[in-house]
Amino acid sequence: ESTQTINNLTIHMFDPVTVQISVDSNNIQRQRIQIRLVKPFIDGFSVSPIVKNKTALEEVDNTITTPVKRLKVKSSK
Repeated sequence: ESTQTINNLTIHMFDPVTVQISVDSNNIQRQRIQIRLVKPFIDGFSVSPIVKNKTALEEVDNTITTPVKRLKVKSSK
């Protein structure tokens, strides 16, 4: 079984964790995805959670409208 242990805390494979995902664009030609542990908190390793702004995913979904279907026009040939 795959595990990681640090400071008397053991994380097993498939244990639920909370991570922060961001894109490191310091080198625009080689952008990298960064994954940082939020929960469980490990002193010196985990990061504090980012405070969510007012624009949540649910709010964005509510503002998206469905496209109007185009009407088919028959030509009179």
